[in-house]
Amino acid sequence: MNQSLKPFLKSVQHALAYLNPFRYLRRGIFAFGNWRRRRSKLDWIMLTLPAQIPALPEPRSWIQQRVLGKPSMSLADFRRLFERIADDPRPKGVILTLRGLQLSLADLQTLRGLLLKLRASGKRVICYAQSYDNATYTLASAADEIVLQPGGELMTIGLHSEVTFLKDALDWAGVQMDSVAITPYKGALDSLTRSEPSTEGREQLNWLLDSRYEQMIDAITEGRKTTSDAIKAMIDSAPHLDTEALKAGYVDAVETEEGLHRRIASEQIVNIEFAEKKLLKKWRRSPNKYVALLHVSGTMIQGESRKPPVNLPLPFIGDEVMGDVTVVQQVRALMKNKTAAAVILYIESGGGSAAAAEAMTAALAELAADRPLVVYMNGVAASGGYYIATPAQWIVAQPGTITGSIGVISAKAVTGGLYARLRVNRTSFSRGANADFFSDSAPFNEAQRARMRASIERIYQQFIDHVSKSRHLTTEQVDAVGGGRVWTGQQALQHGLVDQLGDLQTALKKARELAKLPDDAPLVRVGGKLKPLPAQLAEATQPAAYVEYVNHNLQNLCSGAPLTLLPFEMDKGL
Repeated sequence: MNQSLKPFLKSVQHALAYLNPFRYLRRGIFAFGNWRRRRSKLDWIMLTLPAQIPALPEPRSWIQQRVLGKPSMSLADFRRLFERIADDPRPKGVILTLRGLQLSLADLQTLRGLLLKLRASGKRVICYAQSYDNATYTLASAADEIVLQPGGELMTIGLHSEVTFLKDALDWAGVQMDSVAITPYKGALDSLTRSEPSTEGREQLNWLLDSRYEQMIDAITEGRKTTSDAIKAMIDSAPHLDTEALKAGYVDAVETEEGLHRRIASEQIVNIEFAEKKLLKKWRRSPNKYVALLHVSGTMIQGESRKPPVNLPLPFIGDEVMGDVTVVQQVRALMKNKTAAAVILYIESGGGSAAAAEAMTAALAELAADRPLVVYMNGVAASGGYYIATPAQWIVAQPGTITGSIGVISAKAVTGGLYARLRVNRTSFSRGANADFFSDSAPFNEAQRARMRASIERIYQQFIDHVSKSRHLTTEQVDAVGGGRVWTGQQALQHGLVDQLGDLQTALKKARELAKLPDDAPLVRVGGKLKPLPAQLAEATQPAAYVEYVNHNLQNLCSGAPLTLLPFEMDKGL
């Protein structure tokens, strides 16, 4: 074909697409739908927030929805809902009923930001609860009014954190965890190797608690338009009875639900199910390019990603796992997808296998060389979770995101004492001076410990080299804030480890900017293929599946291989 004809033919193709009659038919149907929705009166919209709200929608196939029903609303769903409320001239506002929130601090800050944006659009927000704790009150401080049920209390009693140390209990059972860490700050296994916190561990936990406490104080102070000293006094004198909280101005009203309805003087209070059907919709054109969202979460392992058969309350070994094979395949698929003009890597991980982190990082670096890559760090993106963020051109985190932990640790479980207690005699045979390197019969000897130290130092140097190149810092500067030290997102910004504080929409705005996409270019989630049925159904009748899953993760984390793993799991919320 004559090359000079290509631009002409392309123009003809665009013209035909524009004149497509089905395009106008779709617009007509859409306009008619909005006309019908406008006939319904919407005054106030009432919804109850669930205690647990996933950050992103749970992808469920048609079969999964038939078996399990529709997934619960996510923060992304609430954002779209609030945008529809903001764009619709009919609703005056929303009434949020709060019954406890079990969210990470980052998710809580995202939700609070949604309320502030809704208020900025001119809508009113009222929060109602039977009682308020740290998390619900911090969220409610973003509302126009805080209403408390009669007899309820204000339980803003401050932050409290506890760490359990199991070394003495393991010693009693004849089990020892032998570990080598890059510095004492990299205390991923301190709870198993120590009887009490190290000086560095205590220092680290205190600065994290300070940052989280200050963020809570600042949010409430801003929302209630008062001083930080007044809020600290409120916390120090809590809990407060309903009448005390009202008199002190900590809440705006003490009302029953019926009294609340009379207070806003409206008969048109509808529930969220009705409102979703009647709120106006916004026409969205079909884009040529979009921003892809790659969501990676869980403990990093070598192999394929997996989810636990059931929710297991076991840190790290009971969590969802992120396999390097799965993530690398997803990144390679994105490389072939030229309609994804930019990519947001959404991280929710405290790390894991150092080898898996390096494999993922190498693939992501290839992707970042081809198109803009922006990282959004949600609740936690630390250690290996920070490692895989290094190829990005821009990193966004929430103030409460747990990040950093740039460091390496290695460990193996030594169970020789347990077998001795059980009167079990084991005899080993070896060929090679270090054939028993990872044997659980005895701790590392001096030569083996030296080799393990050399291994983690090599990987640590590789880690800080990645960070140095990515963050435009010297290796000495990285080491000064690395060595396993954990930071909140707010602290990480001060140390140059992230570029901007904000939510997923902040990251999306930056991705569009870097890719030179229009402001309405959509965000499209990508990932692997879904199984016909979730593991929970397929394995529910196999109790051994629970044991197998935990054992598999335990072997990955306690085999002696170097780990880029967060020292601890932070409690949900405040």
